[in-house]
Amino acid sequence: MTNDIDALLRKVGKIMQGHLENQNYDAVTTLSPLIASLKDLQRRSSEIDRDVSEIEAALTRSNGSQNAARIAELLPPQPDEEPDEVGRQRPQTLRLKIDWQANHRPHPHEEICEHTAAATMAALVARLIQEFADEAIRKLEPIRINRGPLISKSPAKDFVNRAQGRLYSNKKVRGSDYYILTHSSTAQKVDDIRRICRVVGLVPGSVQIEQIARENVYL
Repeated sequence: MTNDIDALLRKVGKIMQGHLENQNYDAVTTLSPLIASLKDLQRRSSEIDRDVSEIEAALTRSNGSQNAARIAELLPPQPDEEPDEVGRQRPQTLRLKIDWQANHRPHPHEEICEHTAAATMAALVARLIQEFADEAIRKLEPIRINRGPLISKSPAKDFVNRAQGRLYSNKKVRGSDYYILTHSSTAQKVDDIRRICRVVGLVPGSVQIEQIARENVYL
């Protein structure tokens, strides 16, 4: 499959080069979407090849003798976004603005904005644990979201899609032994973040949440 895509890319590129030499710019514009589509297929094909290799390696390492949780831990996780979200719009992330003084904490306003919504959500939880320590963990541990507990020290046990035998996407919470479940749409993450803030006890309205396009994030 990858070789076929590479061959098509070369073919289209050669055709476009001919049009450029003849200054046929309308034809070049018409063919440009084909290049973009083929490059997307090339990327996805590489991801499939990688996942297949990882599954083969997991089976080799386990020799069929490991339990389901261990096998799931060895396999590649699912993407951070729900399948019905991928490809339907420009990739988005979240920008959070925290008013700490409204929460009686001696800090200036703080902004959290990572390249993905999942990473932003994980960074928020890490910051709350840093700020409120064991009290935050005690309040966050009982929270359950659409596919399991919000946070867990044992993602291979708690974040497993048992129908597919692989892990739901999750992120390590920096500075802790916990992982956070992130397999949801960006809109669902907004709702989850609001719930997190409410459960931890942040003043309503003190955390602003904005959905933005990833290309607007500068890291």
